[in-house]
Amino acid sequence: MDKLVIDGGKPIRKKLFPQRIMFDEKEVKIITEMMKNATKENTAKYLDRYAGLQVDTYEKEFAKFFGTKYATAVSSGTAAIHSAIASLDLEPGDRIITTPITDPGTVMPIIFQGLIPVFADVDYDTLNLTTETIEEKIDEKTKAIIVVHLAGVPCEMDKIIELAKRYNLKVIEDCAQSHASIYKDKYVGTFGDIGVFSLMSGKHITSGGQGGMIITDNEEYYWKAKRFADRGKPFGIENPKGNVCIGLNYRMTEIEAAIGRVQLKKIKKIAEKRFKIVEELRKGFKNLKGFSLWKRPKDSKPNYWFCFVKVEQGKFKFNKWKLAEILSKEGLPIGAHYVIPMYENPFLKQRKTFGTSEYPFKPYAPEIVYKCPVAEKALNSHITLYLNECWGKKEVEDTIKIFERVEKFCIK
Repeated sequence: MDKLVIDGGKPIRKKLFPQRIMFDEKEVKIITEMMKNATKENTAKYLDRYAGLQVDTYEKEFAKFFGTKYATAVSSGTAAIHSAIASLDLEPGDRIITTPITDPGTVMPIIFQGLIPVFADVDYDTLNLTTETIEEKIDEKTKAIIVVHLAGVPCEMDKIIELAKRYNLKVIEDCAQSHASIYKDKYVGTFGDIGVFSLMSGKHITSGGQGGMIITDNEEYYWKAKRFADRGKPFGIENPKGNVCIGLNYRMTEIEAAIGRVQLKKIKKIAEKRFKIVEELRKGFKNLKGFSLWKRPKDSKPNYWFCFVKVEQGKFKFNKWKLAEILSKEGLPIGAHYVIPMYENPFLKQRKTFGTSEYPFKPYAPEIVYKCPVAEKALNSHITLYLNECWGKKEVEDTIKIFERVEKFCIK
C-alpha cells in the first residue's frame, strides 16, 4: 500500500540527488602550475594581480563573453555592487530603489555610501521587480535602480530601461543568481549602465571560494569602479600624483582569476542543462493542482539557480512548512522558506549602521517606512527546490513523482 515516507512508506527514490561537480582536472592543472612557479621563485608576488596576468586576462575574457567593452574583477559580489554604486558619484541622502527579496550584499553597500535604500514591491508570479512597482517609489531624491534577476529569472529589462531613461535614473543589474541568463536575445547584465556578478562557490560558476565582476560599456564608470576597488588608485589618469578617491581593497587574486577563467568556459553548458531541467519540470507540474513553478517572462531563457515552487496552501491539509518537511522526508532537496523581506532584518529595522547615529537614515530619511505586501505574500507561499546541472531524466521524473505523491496524500 502506497503511503508517505513520513508515515512509514517506501521512498520513490533510493539514491540521494546528485551533487554538483564544479571542478575537474583543468582547475587542478592551472593552480598546480601557479603554485609550482611560486614555490620555485620562493615568492608569493606572482599570486597577486599586479605581478601576474590571470586577472587582467580574466577581465578581458569576461567582457568578451558578455559583449561589453569593460570588465573589472573584485573580491566578491558585494564588492562588485559597492564599487558599482561608488562609480555613480551619488550624493549622501540620494535614494536607490531595489527589491526586498535579495541578499544583504545588495543593500548594505547602498548604506555604506550614505544612500537610502528604497524597496519596491514585486510581481507575485515572478518575485521580480516591475516597472509599475518601481515607478511607485520614484521621487525627486531617486537616482538609481538596482535590479535583481532572482533565481536566474530575468526582469523585463526593456521596460525597466525605458522607465529609467524617462526619469534619468541609472540602472545596476545584480546578476549574482543569473549568470548567462538571457532576455530578448541579450545577456542580463548588459541592459543597464552596469552589470555585477557574484562568483562565490555556490553560484553557477565561481572564481574559487569568493569573487565578483563588474561589466559596463561606460568608460567613466569602469575607471571609477576600478579605482574604488583598490583604495582610489589613479587608474586611467595621466601623470597621477597620488590616490584620487577613497575606496577599499577589493582586489581579486591571481589564483581566483585562474579558476574563474576555466569556469567561464563551462557556463554555456551549465546554462543549457539547467534550463532544460526546469522546463521539463514545468511540463510535469502542469498536472498538479496545489503546486506550481514560478513564472518566467516571455522571450527569456533563464539560467536557473533554483526553483520557486508556489504552494496553494488553501488546497492542502497542511501549511507550506509541513509540506516542505514531508517533501524533504521523501528525499527532495527542499527549503521551506527562502528569505525574510530585506527590511525585516535587524540591521534595517533597528538602523544598526554607524555606531548609534542611524546614518544615513538620520538625517536624510528618518521617516521612511518599508512595506511590500506582495513580496511578503509571495515569500510566504513559496518553497524552494534546489537542483543542479548534474541532474538527468531520472531526477526530473522522480521529482515530479514525489510532488504527485505528496499532493495525493495531502490535498484536501
